Amino acid sequence: MNKDYYKTLGVDKNASSEEIKKAFRKLALEHHPDKNGGKDDRFKEINEAYSTLSDKSKREQYDRFGSAGPSQGGGGQGFDGFDFSGFNQGGNVDFDLGDIFGSFFGSGRGRGQGQGRSQQKKGEDIMVNVQLSFKESVLGADKAIEYSRHKTCLTCNGAKGTDLKKCSHCDGQGFQTKVQRTILGNIEQQYVCEYCEGTGKIPTNKCKTCHGAGVVKEKENITIHIPSGIESGEQLRVVGRGESISGGIDGNLYVQISVKADPVFRKDRTKVYMTLHIPLSVAIGGGDVKVNSYDSDFTLAVPQGSNTGDILRAKEKGGFVDAKRRDDMHITLRVDMPSRLGSEVKKIVKELENLGY
Repeated sequence: MNKDYYKTLGVDKNASSEEIKKAFRKLALEHHPDKNGGKDDRFKEINEAYSTLSDKSKREQYDRFGSAGPSQGGGGQGFDGFDFSGFNQGGNVDFDLGDIFGSFFGSGRGRGQGQGRSQQKKGEDIMVNVQLSFKESVLGADKAIEYSRHKTCLTCNGAKGTDLKKCSHCDGQGFQTKVQRTILGNIEQQYVCEYCEGTGKIPTNKCKTCHGAGVVKEKENITIHIPSGIESGEQLRVVGRGESISGGIDGNLYVQISVKADPVFRKDRTKVYMTLHIPLSVAIGGGDVKVNSYDSDFTLAVPQGSNTGDILRAKEKGGFVDAKRRDDMHITLRVDMPSRLGSEVKKIVKELENLGY
């Protein structure tokens, strides 16, 4: 029976090779038998269609003679026997469908044998939350943090026990090799041995301190530096301070930052903003006004004739731009107008009116 390979892949007969590749990749992922709802027959049809349309000479013959043409032999092998399973399973292997697709969708290294990439195990990352005061977020600070994490057992040094013997499962290599049949040929995929966890050795007697785990849970106390200008929602990473894992590298510690809001001040990185209320007399005649700052109080010189909405800048009253220089504080003035005027004030206002003010 003549088969419509273009219809199988859902592409037009004039589709480019790139469009055919894209269609195949999508359908192969959707209909792989290892996935829920995947069907062997449908997957084989997709493979057969792609094996023909992806080959220039086969495609030309198919366009002329159909699937029963002289070169088809009643339907090509396509990817029959091409095993996708296991490529995206198991946390010890850095190898997935993208590696396979990349090989024949990308540079095209040709058929033959390749070798998968083994990945060293890594402990879990840990997240801790730290709240900062407004001042700490502006100026930076050294913050002490206490949390719990698994650390390498000092009794067995992570070996899980004593009287170590060669792992019989990997012959002491620390990894096992599995051969996968692919469109490119056979690919050797190396897995970290699940029995010895990559060490190549297995203890005869379990460690009594860690009970054969290789790690123990302990309190951890560290001090981290909070940089000036940090904002809520940002994270700091401390490398190697996460969970330890036997036969692998330590995970990382992530510090999630939240900044306590200030009723007077707000910030944008190292710049600080505030609104300063001044009396009418200062607005008219000018003068020095004390500013109760988040850091240390200072005196601000307000020029005469100031109005609500005027912005003054207090030099180096913000966060640290570098080790020696601080950013500025931006101060918006708000003139407090009296709601009621006494007789003396009314006389002064009348005099000002007579003077043309």
